[in-house]
Amino acid sequence: MTTVPDLPATEGTATLVAYGRVSWPEVTQMLTGSQAAWADYSGFHIGPPPKSPPPYSHLWAWTTGWLARIRVDVDTAIVGTLALTAHPTSPPPEQWRETVNFRELRSQTWDMTEKRVGRLLPEVAGQLADLYLVSGDHPVTFVRIAQPDPAA
Repeated sequence: MTTVPDLPATEGTATLVAYGRVSWPEVTQMLTGSQAAWADYSGFHIGPPPKSPPPYSHLWAWTTGWLARIRVDVDTAIVGTLALTAHPTSPPPEQWRETVNFRELRSQTWDMTEKRVGRLLPEVAGQLADLYLVSGDHPVTFVRIAQPDPAA
């Protein structure tokens, strides 16, 4: 992803939740109703989360109320969420939670010429994305494709 430098960053507070290592069926249940971004052998994807674990290391998922960062490890995953206004409806048991500050930046997905994850389709190339940066004791970045402005 490339940063879009002329857009201002915003700041906020949210709940960071760690679920630890969970099975892929628990991940898919937790992600019901969300959208996701991930890569596999056929390229980079944005859409409903995959039913089976992708072969690459990360998957990011989101709704309007929460974001998830999922570190894929064969058929399990290390899962954390950033709850902005809501939590997933069927999450695995929590390992810990903490109120954190975040910075939200605007970025965008790779353009059509980028080949590091395979061929990019026009519907995923150059999409605006929101990055939520959490610093402190547990630094982590959450990603979601920018939501359209409902007032527009």
